[in-house]
Amino acid sequence: MIRPIFFIKAFFSLNGALATLIFCLATTETYAQTTIGKLEFNGENVDRLNITFATPKQKPVEATVQVNQKFASGTMFIIPGETVVWLESNGNKQRLGPGSKHLASATPKGETHQTFWGTVQHFVSNKLNFYKASGPSTKHQGAVKGTVFTIEAVGKDVRFSTQEGSVAVEREVNVSISEHSKNKPRKERELTTTKTTLLNAGDPQQTFNHNYEEEVAYPSYDEAIAFFKQELEQADANGVDAEYIVEEYTLLGELYLDAGNPSFAIDPFERAIALYEDELDPNDPLIAENYIGLGEANYGIENYDEGVRNCNTALTIISEDLAYNKEDFEYFVSIEDYETAWSIGMNILDNYENLGWCYDILLNYEESDKYYALANDLESQLTQY
Repeated sequence: MIRPIFFIKAFFSLNGALATLIFCLATTETYAQTTIGKLEFNGENVDRLNITFATPKQKPVEATVQVNQKFASGTMFIIPGETVVWLESNGNKQRLGPGSKHLASATPKGETHQTFWGTVQHFVSNKLNFYKASGPSTKHQGAVKGTVFTIEAVGKDVRFSTQEGSVAVEREVNVSISEHSKNKPRKERELTTTKTTLLNAGDPQQTFNHNYEEEVAYPSYDEAIAFFKQELEQADANGVDAEYIVEEYTLLGELYLDAGNPSFAIDPFERAIALYEDELDPNDPLIAENYIGLGEANYGIENYDEGVRNCNTALTIISEDLAYNKEDFEYFVSIEDYETAWSIGMNILDNYENLGWCYDILLNYEESDKYYALANDLESQLTQY
């Protein structure tokens, strides 16, 4: 299954530094659709032409498509040279340039987009709860305000430019704590937050390198917790949208766990889960990380039955996501499309790491070690792409 990843969010109000760009998956109840609004070949409008596309849970196929044809949320479009495909959903438009490869997901609550290759221009007039877009990886994402912007995927890197309005490009940044974790896990937890670069219309195009690493450091867990608590309190007081803050709640929960305060970690994880379920996308695989954290917190306060339930919920979500990701990964490797395989492989890497951590909590070290080993092997494989 081709599934969305985390991308640029388009918002009508950018009122906090916590704004973030994230990919989402298809929702469960009512499915929005993506429609072909216009087709161009060699600069001329046409009614139909051949492209390659992959609907959810299906392998890519080459077929004739036509104007006004509808596609399920989570469809990947692979556009030939000399061809332009215009997509429409929720009143928004995306121009998929020649040679581009793009994943479009539209739900009743919002939209997520990921460009694996080539150039895609976005025309955003209706954000709903969120509008997200990114390049090949989710490390660099942007939040936009009723705007026109362009994403160009170049290998593992991404270029952002704004033709109208503004884009807040968010970068994933490592969080370093000088003191040792009091949680004493078998594997060190990777903590991340975001930093933002604001691009306004007319600013030069900016390229963001996937391999460039940034870090913010704190002397102690107490200082880091105090900082992010204050950020979240201000965001809540300012009415910042859920998509801007949901991952910061996850981070706060993880900080409490590593600080040795599992009882305090429960509330942030529960808040993050509620945001995914009520305002964002309950099928977003990132929700599983909060169930893992909740399970770890409940184990920490010796509420083992609840901890097992939390972990089992996470295992179900991750295992399903892993199955679809592996199918896609193997397909793109088989056709030697290593750029797309790399993007999907990054999702599998997260799946393996999360499964290993979850089994670690459940004290099933044999399964935990298996998934950590799979993660290490895959990471080595992806460096070759």
